[in-house]
Formats: sequence, C-alpha cells, structure tokens
Amino acid sequence: MQISQTSNQPVWKQAYQEALFELDQTRLRHKLEAALEQVEDRLFEVRSDPANRREIIELQDARRTIVLLQEHEQQTRET
Repeated sequence: MQISQTSNQPVWKQAYQEALFELDQTRLRHKLEAALEQVEDRLFEVRSDPANRREIIELQDARRTIVLLQEHEQQTRET
C-alpha cells in the first residue's frame, strides 16, 4: 500500500479526500477522476485478501460516493 508522505494516509484515501473537499468546480472533475483511479487500483490490489476486509469496504464506499458525485457534477454542468 502506498502511503502519502505528507499525510501518513494511503494515497487512495488522500486523493479521495481531496476530491470530496474540492470547492473549485473547474478542478472537481479532474480530482474525482484521479480519486476513482486510485480507489480502483487499490481495490484491484486487495481484492482477494480477506485480511483487508475493512479497507475493501472503505474502498467500495469511496467508489460509490465518487460515482454519485461524478453523476451530480455532470448534471450540474448540463443545466
């Protein structure tokens, strides 16, 4: 698992939090895409290890949230 040097958090979690708290609409889309990529990469790494069950649940929750935010962002842009 990659750990961010600046926050002592997994890279996927830092990318996810950066996307969640992004207020600038012009940067939100990119941050959501980057976070989703990090989450999916990590899910691929831990998918078959039962010792990572808690992290897998966190990753699945993060992925659902990112997808919902992407859908909302898309609808907002279209209106």
